[in-house]
Amino acid sequence: MSQTLLMELNEEIRRLYIAGSDLAAGDHRLRRLVLPFQQLGEKAPVFKKLAEGVNELIDAGGSEADSARKLQDVNLLLQSVLRTQGKGSAEGETVPLANSPLPLQTRMSYRKLAAVRNALSTRGGGRYEIIIEGYREGVFADLRLLPLAVEALSDPYSEIADFAMTDILPSYGKEIVPYLLASFQPSGGRVESRKLTVIAKNGGKEVLNTVFEAAMSGSDEVRTTAIQLLAGHIEYEQALLDFSRDKKKSIRQAAYNALADSGWESAVARLYEASQGKDCELVNPSLNRCKSPQLTERLAGDFADQLQSLQDAAKDKEKTEEIWTQVKRYLWALHQKASPELEELYLGVLREYKHYMFKLGWSFLANEAIDYIKKTDSEEGRQLLQAAVESDLKHYAGTNAYARETFIKAQPVLSPERIYEAYSPIVKDRVHAKAISRSANYCKQLLDTIEDMVVLRRYQAYKQVWSYGEEEYAYHVEMLPQEEIAAGWDPRWLDHFIELDRMALVSAFARPGHADAASYLFLKLRNSPEFRNRFANLAVMGLVRAEVAPQQLHEALVQALEDERNTDCREIEPFLFEQLCGLPAAYEGRVRAALPKFSSKAEEQLEYILKNMSSIHS
Repeated sequence: MSQTLLMELNEEIRRLYIAGSDLAAGDHRLRRLVLPFQQLGEKAPVFKKLAEGVNELIDAGGSEADSARKLQDVNLLLQSVLRTQGKGSAEGETVPLANSPLPLQTRMSYRKLAAVRNALSTRGGGRYEIIIEGYREGVFADLRLLPLAVEALSDPYSEIADFAMTDILPSYGKEIVPYLLASFQPSGGRVESRKLTVIAKNGGKEVLNTVFEAAMSGSDEVRTTAIQLLAGHIEYEQALLDFSRDKKKSIRQAAYNALADSGWESAVARLYEASQGKDCELVNPSLNRCKSPQLTERLAGDFADQLQSLQDAAKDKEKTEEIWTQVKRYLWALHQKASPELEELYLGVLREYKHYMFKLGWSFLANEAIDYIKKTDSEEGRQLLQAAVESDLKHYAGTNAYARETFIKAQPVLSPERIYEAYSPIVKDRVHAKAISRSANYCKQLLDTIEDMVVLRRYQAYKQVWSYGEEEYAYHVEMLPQEEIAAGWDPRWLDHFIELDRMALVSAFARPGHADAASYLFLKLRNSPEFRNRFANLAVMGLVRAEVAPQQLHEALVQALEDERNTDCREIEPFLFEQLCGLPAAYEGRVRAALPKFSSKAEEQLEYILKNMSSIHS
């Protein structure tokens, strides 16, 4: 009671220190405290003294200095009482403080951390890129971001949560493990599974017992993660074998994956056993995952037996369908694997290519055989591949598949001359066909297919030399190397691409000494000089491939830069920027005059080019 009353008086005194002592006169809050202190004063004189002091403070009618003195007197007595009434130490046993220090600094400016902190503590688009960039710059080495990095494991945007699990938290090393163990809850869900993944990755053998306990008694999601984390640890071999016979499907599947990654003899035997039973579909991804040559050999033998059994089921449609179901399972399990048994099996498929591809309609098997034999180097294999592709050319001629799927299959197998002979009639017919005719659509499909094979467009990391070497994602156009085009494509294609006005293909196939290609690309650059629409970038790529004279290329670049249509460009694509960087210093005045038309990054890029030109002059 007395402690509560003393603290209440202390708050009122603090209030008067802030508001002013002269406001104490007649204060009703102080007045209601006088009686309780008087009652306590009957037992302890110090409380009576406090009551008198408060009364004097309330009834003070003198100067402001007098009220201030009385406020000081009351406060001095009050603080003395509080010191004697309070407790100076905690109750209980004294023990050493448990701590797990992290070797992290706090030297970075808050401004540098602010964008990443905001991305980790808010929701919305664009956060992933900011976090990735911050990680590359090393901002997570600052201690202040550690709690947010751990919280990122529960981010609703799965890419951020996964990045925290696979990159950010593992970068802290072993020291992060005690911090994560303190909050790890085996009964939790996906967040705890991610946490356990980091614990296992950073903790090594020292945390294996924790992982095993989670595999035994955690939630289903945590158990499946923990089981897979036990892969390769021989001391848990029997436990994994036992898990593979668990009643729960998810637990068995996790165990199969762990056994596949372990590769022990017992693991191979158990995976093969499961492939022959009720879990044949469930275990199939793990069969493909396992790198054991022994398992591949056994599966290839069973695969060959299935194909051999077709002879007895030739006229039994139901039996054939059953075999096909098994064949698809083996195709999945053995995809991307190699062995002498598989090579012989797929050679046998190609020997009977028409039967499998057209009569049975088992295109997955036939195409897998083609993909496999293409990676081998045998004379019989090359002959069988050519025969198979020739069969496709004949079978699919005139269909929609001919201009895409068949072309993609045939191009790496047949000679450039043979491909041209087979497909050039399509582009020749287009010249005289109406724009909306079937021939026009057919030709467009073929040209689109060729463009997809030789031109790649994507966003990728790019070092911005004009901005202190910072990396950002930029739009890139990449083309098949000229030597590959020269070796794998008939040179006559280029004339058709020019005639049909396929600019990207003309740029990709442009070669030195082809005057028509150079003239076409110069014209394209004059007609479409705007750097913002990407036509200029393609034209310049082709001109470089055509090896036009440097002075011609430089003049064409500067003319495009000066063109009145070349406005609203905010960023110059990487290849075009690199070519502009090669401009001689003599062009400095013209480039500087064109600078005001550009903005944002494009302006910075041109300023960088001008700076280099000035340094060359000096």
